[in-house]
Amino acid sequence: RRVLFRSMFPDLNILGQITRGICSKQALVIDYLSLSSGLKKREIVPVALADNGLRWHVRAFDRKRCRFGDFVLTRITSAQIKEGVVPEDQLLTADDQWTRMVDIELVPHPGVAHPAAVEADYGMSNGILRIKTRAALVGYFLRRWSVDSSENHSLDPQSHHLWLSNPQTLYGVESATLAPGCRQ
Repeated sequence: RRVLFRSMFPDLNILGQITRGICSKQALVIDYLSLSSGLKKREIVPVALADNGLRWHVRAFDRKRCRFGDFVLTRITSAQIKEGVVPEDQLLTADDQWTRMVDIELVPHPGVAHPAAVEADYGMSNGILRIKTRAALVGYFLRRWSVDSSENHSLDPQSHHLWLSNPQTLYGVESATLAPGCRQ
């Protein structure tokens, strides 16, 4: 018997409000359960939805912090549209981390005894797997895939079969702080 977690299923009423906000380019007033500050009212401008492999997030401009960020959908306990015109600098086209595409190159971790096995697992071509993803999402991706993102491949190859062979591509990528071994 499978156990399903609530976090897999966001509240459809809240999801509906968020998607209406995205489509109509309107702000929302939400109640958000933060790990750092608990339940707080926030004013956000939702611009996109993203799945990090474990949870759904809404990418939004956070009017309190005056920057774009990610909000876990299941931590939003209420959401209401706020009428009014949203300035251009709070919309998707102004989110540099969302619009920036990052080319990452993954190779078998240099500490893996049989790299051909890793190459086969990931369908690598000439020992490299090239992936293009948004800067806002690359950290989630590297963490989900347990990619050693350290410059000198210092993490345990038993836990990290892949190594990011071009770690310099993470320069200026805010989500890179989520990547295993990344030092920024």
